[in-house]
Amino acid sequence: MTDPRTPLTALLMRLDPTVAAKLSTVGDVCELSRDLREHIVDLLGSECADHGLDEHEQLNAYGRELEALIESLGLEEPS
Repeated sequence: MTDPRTPLTALLMRLDPTVAAKLSTVGDVCELSRDLREHIVDLLGSECADHGLDEHEQLNAYGRELEALIESLGLEEPS
């Protein structure tokens, strides 16, 4: 599996450099506190709302990339 930290760090450097710095201190995104991961989800959700939807409000390619980054944060409850 590809390490999600690289694209996530690059995006967070633009959205919130302080969070990007915290991400660089862990070996896996799931090692971040739940509160911090939830904050990242909020940042990515806003980015998706602003740039990740097409004219029909469906996810575009960038939106799908953001969705994959959100999933990589491991916050979804197992079914």
